[in-house]
Amino acid sequence: MSFIIFIKIIIVCLLGAVSPGPSMAVVINNAIFKNRFHGILTSLGHGFGIGIYALFAVLGIALIIKTNLFVFNGIKFISIIFLIYLGVKSINSKSKLDFGKYNLNGGIASFSQGMSISLLNPKIFIWFIAIYSQFMSVDNDLFFNTVLVITAAIVDAIWYITLTLLVTSKIALDFIKNKNSLLQKFVGIIFIAIGFLLLIEMLV
Repeated sequence: MSFIIFIKIIIVCLLGAVSPGPSMAVVINNAIFKNRFHGILTSLGHGFGIGIYALFAVLGIALIIKTNLFVFNGIKFISIIFLIYLGVKSINSKSKLDFGKYNLNGGIASFSQGMSISLLNPKIFIWFIAIYSQFMSVDNDLFFNTVLVITAAIVDAIWYITLTLLVTSKIALDFIKNKNSLLQKFVGIIFIAIGFLLLIEMLV
């Protein structure tokens, strides 16, 4: 693998990671309303899920799932329900902000939410099929394919960890601290709105 090809892989993975969407909303939500540590765990979970998708793309499984409308629509519907569930949970939350403590409670849940929101987004299947098709070949060796998978996971996790650090900076938190309840309800409404918009798009 040449250095130029490696840089191209990093760039396309980064472009996919920085695209706004439900994943970004979930990571930011956990970073702000739980704490920075949970935001990082969510980011790592999301990166792990992306690594699984990259593996699927390399093995050709993503293409099979994309062409099977029943499986594809099933995954899409589950992702919508999951997003609406997070929205309702956020609206009903009465938890207080805890920015300073690295509380391990619920850490597995945060990691799982990050992984789930990536795995339950069928658009990522399409994305990896599109961007990785230019790198796939029957002549690829194990090392090259391994780099494809690991790079996708690491780039995604690093981007969301960076985003977590930005939204939990002192400037951002000073703005958020006095608006905790209102912001949680606002984020919940956004989650539910995105969920219903995706549902309408799916049914139309």
